[in-house]
Amino acid sequence: MLSFSESGCNGNAPPECRIQRSRRRSISLCISDDGAVLVKAPLFMSDVAISKFLAEKQGWLDKKLKEAAAARQEVEWLGSFSAEELAAIRKRAKEIIPERVAHYSKLSGISYGRISIRLQKSRWGSCSACGNLNFNCLLVLMPPEILDSVVVHELCHRRHMNHSKAFYAEVLRLFPDYRRCSAWLKEHGGVYLARVK
Repeated sequence: MLSFSESGCNGNAPPECRIQRSRRRSISLCISDDGAVLVKAPLFMSDVAISKFLAEKQGWLDKKLKEAAAARQEVEWLGSFSAEELAAIRKRAKEIIPERVAHYSKLSGISYGRISIRLQKSRWGSCSACGNLNFNCLLVLMPPEILDSVVVHELCHRRHMNHSKAFYAEVLRLFPDYRRCSAWLKEHGGVYLARVK
């Protein structure tokens, strides 16, 4: 991993920038949990090309860094969840989430296997090849439609184990407000995850 200064990147960007090279075909940019800029680049991409990519993404990067800083401040203000709070969240999730899955299963005619409710640091839900569904218990802290959007997403994977156009067509048919809810989760979900220590 190279530091920002070693990469020859845009001087206006924050000093906390890490470049990770691997056998990938394209370059991507994200903000890591600790607020640093992470650039994932192909092995042989030049520093000049990476600098150019960062310069082109400067507006997006500035916006995301501000959002990340605001999220960290919010987490500081709210504090971490206590063990008692997490136990109560898990209990509530085990009551509410299976009900929402059953509701959308009946509505869609999509069957499923077991439901697991867990506390996870990076995923909101998943669907196994054998039809078992897994959900993050923190979803019950969010607006009800956000939870429902994740439930529908995972149920639809029972018909399409991918993120194809057919998959999203199925999701939107069952839950027309999905795109707004997905955007909300991307913007606000990190605060919930960061409160778990």
